[in-house]
Amino acid sequence: MLPHRLRLRYMAVVGFVFVCVDAICSTVPRFQTAGVNYLFQITAPLLAVAACLWRARSVAGPDRARWNLLAMGLLFWDCGIALSAWEDLLQHVPFQVASLSDFAFFFYGVPILFALARPAEGPQYSAFAWLDGIQAIFAGYLTYITIFSALPFSTATIQPISVDLLIQTYNVENAALAGICILRLFASSKDTEAHRFYRILCAFLVIYGVGAGIYNQIATNTNGQTEWDALVIAPLLLLALMALFVPVAENPETSARRSKLGLFIDFSSPIFFTIALLALGMVTLRQHFLTGIVAISVGLAVYGVRTTLLQIRDMQTQKELQEARDRLEAISLQDGLTGIANRRHFDQVLESEWLRAMRTLDPLSLLLIDLDYFKNLNDTYGHPHGDRCLIEVATALSAVAARSGDLVARYGGEEFAAILPATTREAAEAIASKMRVAIHDLKIKNQTEIGSLLSTSIGISTYVSQEVGSPAMLIETSDQALYKAKQNGRNRVEFAYMQPTQSPSYSN
Repeated sequence: MLPHRLRLRYMAVVGFVFVCVDAICSTVPRFQTAGVNYLFQITAPLLAVAACLWRARSVAGPDRARWNLLAMGLLFWDCGIALSAWEDLLQHVPFQVASLSDFAFFFYGVPILFALARPAEGPQYSAFAWLDGIQAIFAGYLTYITIFSALPFSTATIQPISVDLLIQTYNVENAALAGICILRLFASSKDTEAHRFYRILCAFLVIYGVGAGIYNQIATNTNGQTEWDALVIAPLLLLALMALFVPVAENPETSARRSKLGLFIDFSSPIFFTIALLALGMVTLRQHFLTGIVAISVGLAVYGVRTTLLQIRDMQTQKELQEARDRLEAISLQDGLTGIANRRHFDQVLESEWLRAMRTLDPLSLLLIDLDYFKNLNDTYGHPHGDRCLIEVATALSAVAARSGDLVARYGGEEFAAILPATTREAAEAIASKMRVAIHDLKIKNQTEIGSLLSTSIGISTYVSQEVGSPAMLIETSDQALYKAKQNGRNRVEFAYMQPTQSPSYSN
């Protein structure tokens, strides 16, 4: 296979020869009479269509849709050339009269505008594509009325607009498409397939717009007898070369950061179609008032529906984000192994319950729970077995402290903690005893000097309204009680009093 650059040179040479042969056929009277130059004018857009379709197969998603829409627009343009050849060679339609080929030439811009109106980045909603399709149908309907001053499929006499006005319309269309494409080019993220599409299309539309404007002016002055077909053929061949040889973007995804201008243009791009429909509706109002009113109403209605759908989707997105944040918050407060509250959740609840106890003057008890000789269990049976035991212990502790306000948390390693709001010392000791028995009843083997089953030591401390302290002091006191339980032989419950501190003084 030939290298990329060499193939590009060969294709460029072939394109140049193509244009030169067309120029010769347009100059020689014999070929002009036979309409040979029409073969070149029909072939050039077909080559561009084939190149766009090939490019569309190389990309996916919205990028493929854009290339397919460009190919559709070029196909309309090619139909215009074919109709022009039929009208010129067989029907002998005068150049000064607008004809069906002019409708095809003008309508080629609708699929291109469709492609430019699609958001370059972000999600592509099928409902919006259908709305744009409705606008495209109305745009074609109004285009016919604009050119022929009559409703399609009606028995009214067709009154085509003048060639001068038609050429001005072409120039406005080409300038509008090129301007919109330039905006999309500067607003799109670089190194993406969307950016390369806009770059290729922008080069084509600018060159074609200038060439077509010059060609139409020369054709007007010469009553359609001109040898400058290359002015419209060359841009089509250039488009084909660019579609074939500009590399497909390796990173089809959009960049993370975009300018405010880029975001504004991308989000406002769908209004391009609505503006075009409103403009055609305003032109139609003069001769077909009802049709113009319907077109304008459709444009406004589509814009309103699009805006409403965007608002609904935004509300749904905000709701989903809130739910995701709630789930993330719940996960961040949950111990990954046991499924109960983690240390962060424990700290938050202890602070909250401490403040509540100070307001309500209710007692607040805290239990620190340590599994005796748990390292021996891990060393003997392995850490996976130890993890399963921790899950069983967490379930057993939660079953005992089952009141709505109680919280059992994994404090760290093989240590657990239980916050018991509105719980006196006596009630806390009763709950701790039940927890010790519940863990013993799990009958988890752990052969140590204090027995053959897994046991636990529990330290308790209770805050009462007469005492002044802090959550940290409550934790420290419970830890002292736990240390005392270990010193006294483990597998037991011990209580420690909070050391009262000097009450704060208040002054008026």
